[in-house]
Amino acid sequence: MWLRALARFLKNAAKPVSIFIIPHNGMPSLRFNLPVLFLLVFGAAWTVTTIWAGYIAGRHFDYYVTKADNKILRTKMAYVSEQVEKGMAYLEMTRRTDSQLRKVLGMDPGAFEKEEGLGGAQNQDLADFRRLLDAKASEIKETTLNNSLQQMQEESRRRLSSYSEITIYLTDRHNGARATPAIWPTEGRITSPYGYRIHPLRLSGEYHSGIDIANEAGTSILATADGVVRHSGWAQGYGMCAVVDHGFGYSTLYGHMSEIIAAEGTQVKRGQLIGRMGSTGTSTGNHLHYEVWTGGLPKDPMKFLQVGGKRAGNFAGLFDGIFGGL
Repeated sequence: MWLRALARFLKNAAKPVSIFIIPHNGMPSLRFNLPVLFLLVFGAAWTVTTIWAGYIAGRHFDYYVTKADNKILRTKMAYVSEQVEKGMAYLEMTRRTDSQLRKVLGMDPGAFEKEEGLGGAQNQDLADFRRLLDAKASEIKETTLNNSLQQMQEESRRRLSSYSEITIYLTDRHNGARATPAIWPTEGRITSPYGYRIHPLRLSGEYHSGIDIANEAGTSILATADGVVRHSGWAQGYGMCAVVDHGFGYSTLYGHMSEIIAAEGTQVKRGQLIGRMGSTGTSTGNHLHYEVWTGGLPKDPMKFLQVGGKRAGNFAGLFDGIFGGL
């Protein structure tokens, strides 16, 4: 059945068809007699050729587009790589600065270097990365770039942590320096030193836990360090006196004053007026009895005055320029 249908189709397809081309400019008409089978084969071949040509053209277009995109990407990677290299160089510079700061401040310069195995940009890493940049952009590997970025992030975290530690250290040193008695509490002459002496009234030996500085009544008395006034009033033997707690184990006492200006609980700064010289309590004349206590024991105030001088502070002045706003 299907064989007869196929034979009938081929017989009909072998019959020619006429194709007329009739021009409108007076030229003679053209007539083509072509078998139907030829037209079918030609149409199929034309369709296949068109599809194949489109496919090949599309592949070439995608190739050139991809090639152009890759070139742009490589160029961008090369630029980013250069920026990463600059960033790593700056981090290396901060590492050296960090080490120098620690040496100047008396901190352990190797505290962070001991942890180098945990990460961070090393000299060898920088050298390898520079060699990579000397190569062509096409040879820059994404994994290498990512590793360098991770190294930068880790090193940045470490530097921030180190600088935070240095800041805390400086702040602590500054506060400790400001809490250290380091200036003369008043103007005058020393009439009785620290240590054992003959009491001027009882004429017996005693331990003098401070120094006496004599001057005219009303002479200004200054706090020798930052602190808080813990006592402001009368005390047996000391008369009108003030006790300032400076923290860090330091406290100072100012006795025989004629007037107390700083009230109890008041925060005072080094050099701030806290009272005036007088002769209250057990006293033979106008003077200031000045004591320095540290660790719960009285110390020779002259050791602190010799460091500070009559008007200058100790090394706290170095930090005042940095932490003046604190």
